[in-house]
This record gives sequence, structure tokens and C-alpha cells, in this order.
Amino acid sequence: MKNLSSFSRNILLTLIWFVFVVIAFSVYVYAEKKVDSVNALRVNSFKLAEELRQSSEDLTRMVRAYVLTGNPDYKKYFQEIVDIRNGDAPRPVNYQGIYWDLVLKNDQRPRPYSQKKIPLLQLMREQGFTDAEFSKLTEAKDNSDFLVKLELDAMALVEANPNNPDSKAQAVQMLYNDAYMQGKANVMRPIDALNQMVDKRTQTAVNQAMQAAKYFRWMFILFGVVQLWMLWRTYRLLGNTLGTSVDALHEHIARLGRGDIHTPIPVPEDKAGSVMGWLSETQVNLAKIDAEEKAARIHNERLTQLYAALSQCNQAIVRCNNESELFPQICNVAVTFGGVKMAWIGLVDTHSQDSQVMPIACYGEGVEYLEGLQVSIDRHHPAGGGPIGQVLREDRAYWCQDFMRDPATVPWHQHAEKFGWGSCACLPLHKRGKVIGAFTLYSAEIDAFDDSARKLLEEMASDIDYALDRFTVEVERELYREHLAHSEESFRLMLENSLDAVINMGVNGLISEWSGAAEKIFGYRREEAVGRPLGDLIVPPQYREAHAKGMQRLLTTGESKIIGQLIEIIAIRRDGTEFPVEMSIAQVNRGNEVFFSSFIRDITERKKSEARIQYLANHDALTGLPNRNQLHERVKYSISLTHRTHEKIAIMFLDIDHFKDVNDTLGHSIGDLLLLELAKRLKSILREEDTVSRLGGDEFIFMLPNSDEYAAAQVAQKLLQVIDRPMLIENHQLSVTASIGIALYPNDGMDLETLLRNADVAMYKAKQENRNGYRFYTAKMQSQSARNLLLASALRQAVELNQLEVHYQPQMSLKGQCVIGAEALLRWHHPEFGLVMPSEFIPVAEASGVILPIGEWVLRQAVRQAKHWLQDGFSPLVMAVNLSVVQFRDPNLPDLVTRILEEEGLPPEYLELELTEGVALADPQGAIALMDALHARGVRMSIDDFGTGYSSLSHLKKFKVYKLKIDQSFVRDISTDEEDKAIVTAIINMARSLGLKTIAEGVETAGQLAFLQTQNCDEVQGYYFSRPLTVEAFEAFLRKQPSSLS
Repeated sequence: MKNLSSFSRNILLTLIWFVFVVIAFSVYVYAEKKVDSVNALRVNSFKLAEELRQSSEDLTRMVRAYVLTGNPDYKKYFQEIVDIRNGDAPRPVNYQGIYWDLVLKNDQRPRPYSQKKIPLLQLMREQGFTDAEFSKLTEAKDNSDFLVKLELDAMALVEANPNNPDSKAQAVQMLYNDAYMQGKANVMRPIDALNQMVDKRTQTAVNQAMQAAKYFRWMFILFGVVQLWMLWRTYRLLGNTLGTSVDALHEHIARLGRGDIHTPIPVPEDKAGSVMGWLSETQVNLAKIDAEEKAARIHNERLTQLYAALSQCNQAIVRCNNESELFPQICNVAVTFGGVKMAWIGLVDTHSQDSQVMPIACYGEGVEYLEGLQVSIDRHHPAGGGPIGQVLREDRAYWCQDFMRDPATVPWHQHAEKFGWGSCACLPLHKRGKVIGAFTLYSAEIDAFDDSARKLLEEMASDIDYALDRFTVEVERELYREHLAHSEESFRLMLENSLDAVINMGVNGLISEWSGAAEKIFGYRREEAVGRPLGDLIVPPQYREAHAKGMQRLLTTGESKIIGQLIEIIAIRRDGTEFPVEMSIAQVNRGNEVFFSSFIRDITERKKSEARIQYLANHDALTGLPNRNQLHERVKYSISLTHRTHEKIAIMFLDIDHFKDVNDTLGHSIGDLLLLELAKRLKSILREEDTVSRLGGDEFIFMLPNSDEYAAAQVAQKLLQVIDRPMLIENHQLSVTASIGIALYPNDGMDLETLLRNADVAMYKAKQENRNGYRFYTAKMQSQSARNLLLASALRQAVELNQLEVHYQPQMSLKGQCVIGAEALLRWHHPEFGLVMPSEFIPVAEASGVILPIGEWVLRQAVRQAKHWLQDGFSPLVMAVNLSVVQFRDPNLPDLVTRILEEEGLPPEYLELELTEGVALADPQGAIALMDALHARGVRMSIDDFGTGYSSLSHLKKFKVYKLKIDQSFVRDISTDEEDKAIVTAIINMARSLGLKTIAEGVETAGQLAFLQTQNCDEVQGYYFSRPLTVEAFEAFLRKQPSSLS
């Protein structure tokens, strides 16, 4: 229903309602028929009761007639009445009506028998008489039967003494005495009661049926009224849907059918979505299509004309020998065949002061427009800003699609108005690539020059340029012929100064000319070369036989495959060195003299450059190892071989651990030398069929054909061993390690890109597991990699979507037994991933680069909260915030910390930045510098997870820290593990000796707390006191502590 239009929904509802009307009408008709049925039942009930009474009357009449007359017919009728009532004889048709009064003396019956035998009482029972009514019927029947016995006795008395008057009188007395009359009354009394009961019952049924019929009649009327309303509403919706009357719609459709598609069909705005509106839209579209077809037809006709003009133009170019012949024909062709009104060609008068354009040729209607026309190429001249001036200055065609409205043609509007120019085209003409004039065409139509027309006209202008160049060449050729005899010395100078060797050879195969460049290239002086065969001097011995055969064929037949071709061959110098040259040979006919002129260029350096380019296209420029292109080809080839052998291919992705530190500390030159040494080592342990390539940076890819998991693992171990050996680079003793990821074809991918991607995933897994190792790719890595990608993407919006939250874990002083600080701990609640642990998303944030904005957000939240607690009257707390390795390496960290403290208004002494021991030791000098900068700004620093790294006392002494945090891995088992007890005791004592405080994290039991108290540890934190808490829960925790409010 939702997808139907309002008209369709209304039609459907109207049809549904019509079904209800039909049902209502059927119910009403049924109710009316029920009334008729009840009335018929009432009538039939009275008829049957009347039949019982009438039969009793008929029996009385028949018996009395028989007794008085002795006519046996009456006795016969009597018995027949009894038999019919008892069901022993068939009932006459319509027996309830007048019957026996219509029987004549000749026994003629008024109606035939129905052949139906049924007792009267059974008929009454079938008629639906009630039990009370039927009891009255039974009573009347029984009394009537009793009366029949009396009547039979009277007839028997007469029959016994037919001639005895006393018997007849006695029988008559029996039929008229009080007993008989009482018996008659006993029959009529229950019949009268029955009539009253039947009347009451049937009248009630009639009244009920009539009431029901009346109800259904009104219901039908109501349904009918609603049906009429819905039909009226449907008519209205039909009108709205059509948008007009059916006749008007038919008229518009008929007009469209007759082909009148241009007469607009007016439609009110509120009828835009109606059939009439869409019909109007159709009319507009049809008119638009018709207009487009007409425009296309005109366009095609115009193109046909322009093609014809182009063809005629080319013919004119072929026929003409100079500009004065060509230009008038071009203008004539453009007008006659091209469909334009007027065309003219103007050339720049270079001798005029303002470079006027002078008409040279014109044709068509309105050529008088050119009389007195001023056009200049000077942009500052009043006549220099038009289309022709722009064309000549900018050397590009100008298409003026509306001449009388184009701002560029304003100076000529008044002059051109009477000629009816609609549009014009102006194209530059060139001679030897230089603009010399313009070819201008005028059309009576606006927008006459579309893309196709422009292309054809530009082609025509190009052909004219070709003709002008040809004319120039012919003129120059004629001049050349005139001066050829005087230019031998000039030619000699040209040969001597040419960088290419020029060698002439006669038809006898001997050298007749040897240029200075030939002397330099081949090493022979001119006097040594002239007169000798060419092959003896410049052709290597191995090619001289083929050269001799070619020369013989050329000299005898005049045919050669190399005449007029630019070829590359191997030549030989006087000292015997062979080198590549590029050579072209031309046959020269000078009168009766024929000779061959060779132009030879030494391309040794070019070949070296090409070889170098080809090499660099497939090799790494630094190490000389195959690059990605060559690797791809080799992998593709190896995969094609495995289709037959079904062997595996191992792809290994190797990345140098912490290579960036080498570049950052020692410089990129040392890093490049390190990569060169590594490349040599890596190649040294591979088989001949193996491939190692460098993708860039410190990433190397290995392709090991016919290698399974075991072979790949062996190679990986060898690689790690050879890389781990120390290297001496520029007096620097360097030791590096590497992480390797391995993917196997076809298990882990069917192409290089997939295998590289999966090997890269495995390599990062190796880096995560302490580096200096290798890992094989697994599907679980891919799923983890995919999850990391999703986490990285979600993290970029986590701050904006308020998914991050900072919890705070209390830090307790063991001396004062009070809260002295809080550690800010980040929590991430994602709507899809749920609670993501920091151990999972922090590395992802560091790898994806979003740790800096997240770290800044955490730092600001923590500082802001510490300031709020100070303002709310809580005792001063030191807020501890963890720094990631990426944050620690950010040179802008000190300025960021200072800016946040100033903006939030928190004194720096209330902020403590925690730095893990491993991060500090990765770059001790950088750590010292950063700590000094933060210490100078009043910010406290502490070493987190102390004991898990390898800090030396010298480094620890230089670190500007005031607190060491004992890692929870040592605290966890101090109640039972003697080594952990010793380590914790040593850390506390060492810190005390250096003047540093200690705080133990992960305190969860009273035993751990007691041991730390005995060792004089300064501070503790852990689940024994509290888990990390939300702001509200932390404040509630503070209020429960003694002296928590200042």
C-alpha cells in the first residue's frame, strides 16, 4: 500500500468497500427473504390448522349427508377425508384450499392428486410447530378421531337397517345430539388455542425478521452512501491524477498523436505531477528531441558542406602554384561549398607602422564590409582587440559564436549590422611555423561553429599552411638550384663542421669524400681514406662478406634495403675497437653523376645511457639488487613453472631492526654503506636460482623457488646469522638485527602482491616478538592485522566521538597512609568493539600516528582534572601521566606540556610524566636532553616499569628523574619468591642511595604491602587500595580518606 499512489490506493479501497456493499446488500436481501419465509411459515401454519378444522367439518358434513340421503358417495368421501388426514391416501394439490365443496355429483375433482401420502400431524411437525402447539394438535386429532368413531357408528346404524326410518332418525339424532356437539367442540377448542399460539409465535418471528431486515436495510443504505462518497472521492482523485478532464486529456493526446508536438500543453503548477503534467513534460521532451534532431540535421548538413569545402580546398591546393592563385579559390570554396556567407584572407603588412592586416582575397555576400576595414595586431590599437588581432598575436583560432554580442567585436558592430553576421571564425595561417595572416569566415547563424566544424576548419587551415610551406619550398628550391653551382665551398664548410661523419662513395664502391668528423670518429685522415673501399675501413671483419654482397647488389641492381633508412650497425676504428653507430645512406643524382652519401653518428654514449636506464629500470640504484619490477617478473616466471612441478615458493620480507636510528645518529651515508654491505652478505648465502631484491629503505625481499617451510626456515636462520655479524663502516663498529616474515606460494597467496602483503604481516609479528627473528604467515595474523586496521581507523575518531575516558588510580604514601597522587590511565569504550584494552590499542595508535593527538588529549584531561580537584578543595595531588615512545621522540613535547599547564592553570610541580625504562634507553642522549628540558620547566619525571630494562647507573645518574616505579612483575610474587624480594630490595636501596623515591605498582595483598613497608618503599598503588576509578568514584574515594580535604 505504501508504494501505491493515492489514486491507486483509493481505487483499491473503493473496490474493497464495494465488496462490503455487496455483502451488506446480500445480507439485506437475505433478511427480506427471511421475512417472506417467516410470513410463509405463518400462512402455512394457519393453513394446516385450518385443514384440521376443515377436515373435521367435512367429515361432519359428509356423515350427515350420508345418513340423510344414504348416498354411498358421501361415505366414500368421508373415508377418503380420513385416509388423506391419516396419510393412507395421496393428498390432492393445494388441499388446504376449498376442495370438497367443488366436488360435483359425477365425482369430478377440482384438482389432481399429488401422489404424496403424508399424515397431517407429520406435516404439522415438519412445519416447525412447537411442542406446546403440537400437543394441542394431538389433542384436536385425538378428539377428532373420537368423533369419527361416533360418525362411523351412525353410518353403521343406517347401513344395518336401511329401510327403517327409526334407525335413520336415531342416526340423525346421534349426529345432532349434545354429545356429538360436545365432541365437535372438543375438536375445535384445541384448534382455536393452537391458532392463538401459532399466531403469537409466528407474529413474533415476523416482527423479529422485519426488525432485522430494517436494520440491514439501513446498514445497506449507509454502506451505499459511503460507497457513493468513495466513488466521488475516486472521481476527484482521478481528476487530480489526470490533471484535467478525460475529454481534454484525450484531445491533447490525440493532438500529439497527429504529430503536433510543438503546441505547449498548459498545466497549473499544482498539477505538475499529474498525467497532464507528465504529458506536458512529454510534449516538451518530444519538442526538444525534435529540435535536437533538426539541429543535428542542420549540423550534419553543415559538416557535409564543410567536408565538401575541405575536399575542394585540397584540390585547389594541388592545382595552384602560388598564394595569388590559391587564396581566391579558398574563399570561393568556403562560401560555395562550406555554407558560410562570406570568407576573406588577410595578411599582416609588416611594412605598416601599426602592423595592419590587409585583405588579400575575399568572396561571398557582404564583401563590401572589407572596404575601409581596419584590423591591427597591436593590442593597444583601437582595431587590435578584435578576433583577428587576438588570433595573430596568440596564434590560436578564435570562435565568435554571436558576432553582435561578443565584446571583442564591439568596434565593428555598427559597420557589420547591415550584413547580418551571426557568428564568425578566425584561424591563423602560417608559413614555416610563423603566423603571417588570418582566414576569416562569417555565417548568418549564431553558434554555427561547433566542435566538429572547428576541427574541419582547423584541418582546412592546416592544409593551407601546408600549401604555403610547399610554395615556399618550391621558391627556395628554385633559388637553391640557381645557387647550387656557387655553394660547393659552403657545402664543404658544412661537412667539415658537422659532428656527424659524412662519407661519399661512388658507384664503383670507392670513397670519394671523407669529412673531418669521419677523421675523428674512425681515425683515418682524408688522404688515407679517399679512393679506398668503404668496407675495408669502417666494417668489422666478421661483417665484411655481408657488406660486400650488399654493395654488389646495390651496384648491379640499384636496390638496397638500407637506402633512405636510418639504421644502427657496428663499426670499427683504426685501432680495431668496435663501437655502435647510427647511419643513413642517400643516393644523390647530380646531372649524369650518381653517388651515395652516408651520414654516420657515433652513438656509444647514447647506448651506454640506454643500457644504464634499462639497468636502473630493473635494479636498485644503491645496491644493484633487482628491484620490484624484476622481482615481479621472476616471481611470475617461477609461479608459471610451479604449475607443472607443484613445488612451493617462499617469499621472505626482511626489515632491518632500528635502521632509522643508524640514519638519525650516524647519517644517511653510513646507512647507505651499511645497506651495501648487507646486500653483499645476503647475496652470498643464496642459491643461483634465488632472488634478493631491495624495495627501498631497509626492506629486502627474497624469492626462493622450490622451497618449503623447512627450507625457508633454514635460509631465514642463515640470514639472521649473517646479518648479526658486526660490520666496520667508516670506523664505526655496527651490529644490527633483522625481522623476517615468510609467506609460501600457493598456501598464502597466488600472486606477488598477496604474498608480499602477507609476508609483511608476518614480519611485523616478528618485530612485535622482540625482533631478530622470523615468523611464518598465518591466517590469524591476517585477522589481527585486519582488526588493527579497524582499530586504527576507529581511533582517529575516538576523541571526537567521546569514546575515550581517563580513569585515575590512587597512589598512596606508606609513611602518611594517605593519597598523594593519581595515575591517569586511558580507557576506550567502542560501540562495536566494546572495551578495548590499552595493551591492544596503544601499539596500534603508535604505529598509525594517532598517538600524538590522543596523548595530548590525555595529558590535557589529566592536567585539567588535577586543577579541578585543587579548586574543589582536595589536598594537592601529583598527577602521573604515561608517555609513549612516539610522544617522547617528539621534539615539541616540552613546549606542548608547558602550553597545556599554562592554559589549564596547573602548577608544574603537580604534574609527573612517566617514561618507560626501555624508551629512555633506546636513545639515552635524547632522553637526557628531553628530561633536562622538562626538569627546567618544573615538571617531574619518573621511570616506569623499572627493572625490566638494562639501565646502567651512569645513565640513571644523568636522568633528571625523582622517582622509580617498580614493575608489578617483581611485586606480584615478593611474598613467596626470594629472587623477586632481592630485586625489589635492591631497587629500593639503589634509589635511596641516589636520592630517588620509589613506588611499587600492582600491590594486591597485605603480604606484599607489609614487605614493602619493611623495605621502606615510599609509595604504592594497586588493587589492594583501589582499581582505576572514574572521576566521580575517585572523588568519593578521596572523601573517605583522612585529611583528604585541605
